[in-house]
Amino acid sequence: MSKNDPRWSLDSSEIAAGDHRWPKLRMLALAGLWTLLVAGLFAFAVKVNLFDWLYDVTRAHEDWQLDEILALLLCVGVGSLVFLVIRTRQLGHEIRRREAAERLAHDSARHDPLTGLANGRRFREALTLAIERASQSRSHCAVLFIDLDRFKPVNDMHGHAIGDEVLIDVAQQIAQAAPADATAARLGGDEFGIVVPSVPGRESVLFLSQRLSRDIGKVRQLGERQLEVGATVGIAVFPEDGLDANALISAADQAMYAAKPSRRGMLGRGDLQGSAIAN
Repeated sequence: MSKNDPRWSLDSSEIAAGDHRWPKLRMLALAGLWTLLVAGLFAFAVKVNLFDWLYDVTRAHEDWQLDEILALLLCVGVGSLVFLVIRTRQLGHEIRRREAAERLAHDSARHDPLTGLANGRRFREALTLAIERASQSRSHCAVLFIDLDRFKPVNDMHGHAIGDEVLIDVAQQIAQAAPADATAARLGGDEFGIVVPSVPGRESVLFLSQRLSRDIGKVRQLGERQLEVGATVGIAVFPEDGLDANALISAADQAMYAAKPSRRGMLGRGDLQGSAIAN
């Protein structure tokens, strides 16, 4: 997860501060509960004439110093109540801090630390779920593999820092182009992927791949540098190209590499016609 990723600032602040957004309704409910408890105890004491009995006892045994003992017990009770309230808030603070830490750990285990996109593990989980839902509804889902072209010369010539900026920029383009219900992922190095859980057919996926290839292939301005990379996109559609995650991933990967030799913005040819776009 990159430092400029909004999820980073949110989750890390929750861990550092323990999520200061104390639920006001819960506080009011707790205060109301204590008020009802005290009022109930007071009403019970009045009903059983507890105060009159205590008064009679203290007057009958003035040498026992019962007034001081009762005052001491009252102070201890109030102090215990205050301690309980403070400790309850501290425990709530600690629970929220740990929950935030667990959420961040869970999130980090399924997201790429550089770009903030999903990683390979999350990508496979999303694809498996998309296949299950498509099987149940007898519909289609799709997977796209995106491999950057001409990225290695950029990395070698300008350094890894500039290469990382290019990857982050490409990741943002992929995230913007992907449908709202899709999962965009960085699979490693200069390879990316998208899982689209619901598609009407191959044509809509080809349209998305063409847009990705066009957008990624545009000249990008990073500081004073103008850099250009391309993208080859391979697609696979369930159930035509495979019935499980491994089969779809293999089909998309083969379609992508089949299109690699032709980098003129044409469709991939051969056995995988209409399954790849190269730029």
